[in-house]
Amino acid sequence: MTWLVGLLRFGLFGDAVPADLPNDEGEWRSLFELSRRQAVTALLYDAIVLLPKEMRPPRSVLFHFATLTQTIEDDNRRREEALLSFASLCDGRLFIMPIVVKGSSLASRYPVPLHRECGDNDLLSGIETERIATMMEQMGVPVDHKDPRHITFDYKDTTFECHRYLLYHNDDPHWHRDKDFGDTCLDTLRIEEEAFFLAKHCEHHAVFFHNPVRLRTLVDWSLLLGSKDFDLAAFDRIKRYSDVRVFADLMTLYCNELFGLHLRDGLEYLKDEGLKAADFDRLYMQCPQRHPNALVRVARRSWKYLRFDRYYRAIYGKSMFSRFYLSNLKVAIGNLFRRRI
Repeated sequence: MTWLVGLLRFGLFGDAVPADLPNDEGEWRSLFELSRRQAVTALLYDAIVLLPKEMRPPRSVLFHFATLTQTIEDDNRRREEALLSFASLCDGRLFIMPIVVKGSSLASRYPVPLHRECGDNDLLSGIETERIATMMEQMGVPVDHKDPRHITFDYKDTTFECHRYLLYHNDDPHWHRDKDFGDTCLDTLRIEEEAFFLAKHCEHHAVFFHNPVRLRTLVDWSLLLGSKDFDLAAFDRIKRYSDVRVFADLMTLYCNELFGLHLRDGLEYLKDEGLKAADFDRLYMQCPQRHPNALVRVARRSWKYLRFDRYYRAIYGKSMFSRFYLSNLKVAIGNLFRRRI
C-alpha cells in the first residue's frame, strides 16, 4: 500500500517523486493487482508515465497498466454516451432532468475524468422515478423494482439506477440542483451535498455491508473537499446533526495524513475524543472478505464491535450493537410489514 499511496501523492497531489518503489517485475505486478482492487489503476498509470524512465516498471507490466487504462477510458466513454442519450430521452419525452450523482459527477473533479473508474449511472429522479420506469418498460426495457430506493435497468449496454431517494433510511435532506454538468444539460448535486451523500454512502457500506472503504473513495473525498468551490461551513451545517458528522471529519483527517493534504482546519476535537487518523483505517478499511457462514460473520462483526467499542462510541455516541443490530431489526420488521400489506 505504501508504494500505491506514494504514487498517488505524486501523480494526483503534486508530491515529490517517491523514493521507494518496487524493485522487480513481481513487485510491480503485485502493485498492479492492488491498484485493481482499490479501483485506481488508471490513476496509478498517470503517475507512472510521469516517472523518470529508469524508475518505471518493466515493459510487460507497463503494458498491463496501459491496456487496463484504455479499457477504463472506453468503458467510461460508453457509459457517458449512454447517460447523455438517456438524459435526452427524459427531456424529450417526459420533460424532466434527473440529477447525476456519484460516478460522472465525481469524475468531473479529476484531472483526467475518464480515468476515474465508474460502474453504472446513478441518478436522483425522486417522484419522477415511476414515470421513468413506465417509459423504459414501454420501450421494451425490463425494469427491476425490487429495491425500494431505486429502479434498475440496462440502457445502451449500461446499467442505470434511478433513485427515489438516496439515503438508506429514506431520511434524505432537501437536495439542490447545481450548475449544468460540463457542456451538457445535466445537473449535479451541490458539491457540499455530494460530499454528504458520499460520506453517508461509504459509511453505510463499510458498517452495514462490512465492505472496506477503497482508495478510490478517499481520492473522491480529497478532490471534493479540495475543490475551490467547496464551502466547508455549508458542509458542516448539512452534516451537523447527522450520524456521519464525526465519521466525515475522521475521513478528512485520514486523507490529510495519507495524501499529505490540508483539507480543513478544526479537526483538533477528534484528538480530544481519543480518535486519530489511523483509527479510520482499522475501523473502515480493514474488513475481512465476506464469509459464507452467517454465524462466522456475526462472530467477526461482534468481536470487532467489542474490540473497538470506545472508538465507535466516540464516533456515533452509542455502541455498534445498538446502532447496527437494532437498525437492522427495524428494517427487517418494516420489510415484513410491507410484504404482508
